Amino acid sequence: MAIYHMSIKIGSRSKGQSAVAAAAYRSGEKLTDHKTGIVSDYTQKGGIVFSEISLCKNAPDAYTDRETLWNAVHQIEKNKSAQLWREFEVALPQELNRERQIETVRAFVKQLTEQGMCVDWSLHDKEDGNPHAHIMATMRSITENGEWAAKSRKVYDLDEEGKRIFQKIDKSGRKQYKSHKEDYNNWNAAERVEEWRAAWADCCNHYLTEKDKIDHRSYERQGVDQIPTIHEGYIARQIAAKGKISERVQINNGIRERNSFIKRIVEQLKAIGEELKQLIAEQSREKGSAINAGKQRIAELFARRSRAVDSDDGGTTDGERATTGRIKKAAPSETDRLIRQSAIERRAASSNTGFEETESRESGLASEAQTGGADAAAILRAADSVIQDTDTNSKAIRAATADTENTLRESRATVTSATVNRQEREAERQRQAAEARRRAEEAERAKREAIERARETGRGRSI
Repeated sequence: MAIYHMSIKIGSRSKGQSAVAAAAYRSGEKLTDHKTGIVSDYTQKGGIVFSEISLCKNAPDAYTDRETLWNAVHQIEKNKSAQLWREFEVALPQELNRERQIETVRAFVKQLTEQGMCVDWSLHDKEDGNPHAHIMATMRSITENGEWAAKSRKVYDLDEEGKRIFQKIDKSGRKQYKSHKEDYNNWNAAERVEEWRAAWADCCNHYLTEKDKIDHRSYERQGVDQIPTIHEGYIARQIAAKGKISERVQINNGIRERNSFIKRIVEQLKAIGEELKQLIAEQSREKGSAINAGKQRIAELFARRSRAVDSDDGGTTDGERATTGRIKKAAPSETDRLIRQSAIERRAASSNTGFEETESRESGLASEAQTGGADAAAILRAADSVIQDTDTNSKAIRAATADTENTLRESRATVTSATVNRQEREAERQRQAAEARRRAEEAERAKREAIERARETGRGRSI
């Protein structure tokens, strides 16, 4: 199965970042920031296999030039903490050849340009098992006249009659109405992230086989009993390849072992569940057959006894019938013997299916049959009690299965909690590393600026 990875982040001046320098690094070109004069030269950078600029509908043709596009962004974004670009970093499926990888990224980029973005994208592959793409998109829309649109606009709040809501008169004597700001486009809405992540999965799955298809949802949302691995990066893999210890690689190895264990447990539980279902079904069928045979046998015996009584009563007086009744009570008839034999047969059938009746129940049943006080309904109620006992046993089995599943869920929760703690520590380390890189970049930029000022000063003196 292919690996899904997409990270979405914002590049801004508040982080000391430059859109021109970022574009130069991702495309492997030499670009100049027209405002500061800083040159970013990455022409010697390896691993860049493809680069392209895709424009939205109203964008000027001049923006097909990378340096022109990002310098225009710098010019329109004047705020010292302005957001300059949005970047999508995606992992390319290794199951696809280079041509398919390019087509996949281009299909995803097309959806962004249709939303009004200008997009600069590049594919990186150092043949280290980590092919990926950097997709830089502009933060502003472009109007029909080819100009950058505002990031937000003022919208007046209206009352129930559709009129502006008056607030006050300012110092200049102008009326102030209640208002709020709305984004010019909806790219900052939280639901857009989910849509973009799903769109990338769809673009990849268009070319992937069924067994390699990817899903943008987490394992938890998919209902998959696995712990997600963390992103290793090529540096961690290089460290591990040299036989050294890489913490990120070790974390993933531990996660894979736990996932393998969880998978085995889940498979065993499924097998146990299937066996339980089959056992319950077989017992139910055997019990039903035994009960039905017993009911039929009892019904036949009662019918035979009724016919015998009717024939004995014919042509006799009340006194004779009473005498006959006393004789029958004193000496069990053939019918009574058959009833007792039926009870014994039914008890033997119940024992073969794992459902035994108590001696008291059988004795009571035989006594009622001998004295003539029982009827068919009473005997059938006794048989129904056997069914209730079976249902009780089935419920006990299901309760035991539920306890096993609860124990497994608790184990998963414990493993997940430990993984989350490690991921939080790793995120904190990454944040500190990013902060250190930012400070280093600032120091390097200050150094370059000092050198440039020194050169300018030298030129002035020479003149």
